[in-house]
Amino acid sequence: MAIFAKCSICRKEIPFGGQYYRCTVRSCNMGKDRLYFCSEKCWEAHLPTARHKNASFVIEQAPDEPSKQ
Repeated sequence: MAIFAKCSICRKEIPFGGQYYRCTVRSCNMGKDRLYFCSEKCWEAHLPTARHKNASFVIEQAPDEPSKQ
């Protein structure tokens, strides 16, 4: 099974084609240090250290397969 990413909190593997949670705050989704979460619980766990004023999450679908570059 190919892995798209690992959860930024619990390190659970998120497979290609699987669902993941993404924070709506721009700074969590920039550069090489993008944050991926496997569940709402893990997304909530990052809030105390993130100091967001107004945050939520969206559920995303990982690509079906790795991009070929």
